[in-house]
Amino acid sequence: MSLYRPVRWLVVFMVFTIIINQSGDLVRNLMIREIINMAGRQDFHISTLLWLLGIIMCVFLLEFLFRIISDFARAVWIPRKQQPFITRKIFNDLNKKKYPFFTDNHSGKIASSIKEISDYTQRLNLSMQRGFTQNITLLVSSLIMLLIIDVYIFLIGLGFSIIFIIAFCVYFQKRYIPMVRDSAVKNREYTGVLNDAVTNFVPLRVYNSVQKYSLNLEGKRRDAVKLETGAVKRELCFYILPTVIFLVVLGLMLWYAVVGFMDDRLSIGDLVFVVTSMIALRIASIHLGWDYVIISESLVKMKNCHELLYDDNNIENQSTEELVIDKSTIEFKNITFKYNKKKVFDDLNILIEHGQKTGIIGVSGSGKTTLMNLLFRFYEPQKGEILVDGKNIAEFSTESLYDNICFVPQETILLHDTIFENIRIAKPTATEEEIIEATKKAHLHNFIDNLESQYQTIVGERGIKLSGGQRQRIALARIFLRNAKIIVFDEATSSLDNDTEFKVQDNINKYFKNQTIICIAHRLTTLKEMDKIIVLKDGQVIESGAPSEILTKY
Repeated sequence: MSLYRPVRWLVVFMVFTIIINQSGDLVRNLMIREIINMAGRQDFHISTLLWLLGIIMCVFLLEFLFRIISDFARAVWIPRKQQPFITRKIFNDLNKKKYPFFTDNHSGKIASSIKEISDYTQRLNLSMQRGFTQNITLLVSSLIMLLIIDVYIFLIGLGFSIIFIIAFCVYFQKRYIPMVRDSAVKNREYTGVLNDAVTNFVPLRVYNSVQKYSLNLEGKRRDAVKLETGAVKRELCFYILPTVIFLVVLGLMLWYAVVGFMDDRLSIGDLVFVVTSMIALRIASIHLGWDYVIISESLVKMKNCHELLYDDNNIENQSTEELVIDKSTIEFKNITFKYNKKKVFDDLNILIEHGQKTGIIGVSGSGKTTLMNLLFRFYEPQKGEILVDGKNIAEFSTESLYDNICFVPQETILLHDTIFENIRIAKPTATEEEIIEATKKAHLHNFIDNLESQYQTIVGERGIKLSGGQRQRIALARIFLRNAKIIVFDEATSSLDNDTEFKVQDNINKYFKNQTIICIAHRLTTLKEMDKIIVLKDGQVIESGAPSEILTKY
């Protein structure tokens, strides 16, 4: 229900207007019945007929007015407030997810889940307006018409409607909805695999694996379609028995109505409206049953998406306390950590002083990246503490941690947006002058200035239009713009040529004199300007000292 928080009164208004709209059916039918009955009376007056026709026209006008208002509420006013709110809310809630959530799920699967919740909310709104509310009102008004005509006819119609709706709902809940739910899961998996394949199409093409991977996509889609068509088959088979039952009930009611007409208990208008009301009852019962199915189907699919996006096992333990850093001393204290059963660190201790430039080196698998993942709280250690200025970062919000720390990865992933916006994500309030200054420090401005669209150049998905070095310099521009107190480099200059790397390193030393810097590298030469180098092997510190000491040993 939180998705309806900004529009709850609009939804109530929408439902109210459609009830008023459909209630006009009852008034209109009563007037038409009266006109039919007037035709055989000797006291017939044209003025009475005109009066009844005038009432019918007013009812039509009011129905039209309330229907337009209800449609505007559903299709214009509610989406304007609700759809952007849903997108913002769910996307913001991703910020509470643990890091493995993003590594264990396809990005396309996550994105499609967000979109589906938004889409099915709109579908629910349509079902509430044109379906559920409208058909309940039609059902009630038809039953009232039958009650006005004859109590026994009313009871038969009421019994038929109740039995039909219950049978419809039970059948579809047990036989149809489970297949729809399973097909939604399969479709989400298919979308995730498809998005992944499209994103990585070039490697698939280079390795001549397109046709082979298409078989995988075909299999995923086949599984989903099999469930979808199975659900449709069950849907079509259901209509045979209820249609036969309806014809029997209708025949019984017509026989009873004809007998009542011959005995002067029912008028010709009553006879006509027994037929029209029963047809309306059948339509309302079928549509009401379908509304139940559509609403159930939408809720089931939304629940599936919700379980993926809001699984409690994937939610971080979020603190609201803000981390305030005066200096930026970092201490890994008695850290023990393992991935599943593989232990990476066992009682690890590292101290990085404020303002110190510390290099971390080691072979692949030595724990360098894992150490940074723990610092950013992508994972939590099984034992020990990570202290910044003596404060355990696990006790503070990740947002406040990220306000004080900045990361430059080896592989820079960019948004499918302009260069300007890709840099500005590091500081959303940055001015154009600040961004240009940051690019100059990253030795990127001249390159951008020579582009046709300059800072408004679209970089392509994941920055595919730029070289590795250009992407890295955008990442470096972000840290110059952000000016955080702790900066972590993970092979951040590995794609740069020697001259550019030297200039960027010189600017890092020039502009980050009071920051604590951690630099992860595979090459010792990259770390020669550091104050201290730590050598990791199998999750343990095997060497620690000044670059001059370490360089002589390795």
